[in-house]
Amino acid sequence: MQQSASKEQVKQRRRQLRQQRRVRAVKSLWRLSCMGGIFAGVVWVSTQANWQISKPEQVWIEGNNYLNDDTIRSILAISYPKLMMEIAPAQLTEQLLDRASISTARIDRSLLPPHLLVRVQDLPPVARIMVDEQPEPQEFVDERGRKVSISSYRTAVVQSPPRLQLRPAQRGICPGWTQIYRAVRTSPVLVGIVDCRDPQNLTLQTEIGEVRLGSFRNESVLSSQLQQLDRLRNWRSSMPHPEQVNYLDLENPDAPFFQTKSQKTIPKLP
Repeated sequence: MQQSASKEQVKQRRRQLRQQRRVRAVKSLWRLSCMGGIFAGVVWVSTQANWQISKPEQVWIEGNNYLNDDTIRSILAISYPKLMMEIAPAQLTEQLLDRASISTARIDRSLLPPHLLVRVQDLPPVARIMVDEQPEPQEFVDERGRKVSISSYRTAVVQSPPRLQLRPAQRGICPGWTQIYRAVRTSPVLVGIVDCRDPQNLTLQTEIGEVRLGSFRNESVLSSQLQQLDRLRNWRSSMPHPEQVNYLDLENPDAPFFQTKSQKTIPKLP
């Protein structure tokens, strides 16, 4: 009797296992069907006319304190209309970082309502680019040396432009601009104009006069030159005829001299 009972228990256990396997198979098939249906639904919805970017106003911009919205939208260069599924946020983000005065960017797609959310951290303009034949600046430059049209900025930025002026080199902006700007920004002597037109002679217009520094070498040398300039800020009081001085030469900060309008050089007075 015990042996018969054991055989019956084994058969019953096998039936239970087969039933559990069937239930698991049905559940797996149901889950797969649901996922397939959801995916198909998303694809279908995303291809409908109302699930696409059809105008620039569907690109929402956040975080831009300096650049205006239209500038950022134009850099993205989206051809409208564009299906949401065809938009590659990573590629658009790379475009922004490569072409705009922006330090960080993130782009997300959203379907309710359909739009792109562009979050950026843009860079402020640090100098006005001055060209002799133009009475007013047409471009600003950021700390990384990227030129940006004034029309790309918000009205408040244009109405309160940077104090510093840059007279650019014939090619590019200014050799070593990022380092030059860092040194000028922390200079103890106020600098109004950075003149890079002569690559062999970086010139600064400062609160105590014109200073010529020779060719730019590195930030450390420039900082030493500016420190020496600070020590010479009262040079006019020690000169018998300061009006005759054309500029101060600090190419060698350890041996500065004054160049007069008559081309006479005067060593730094003690």
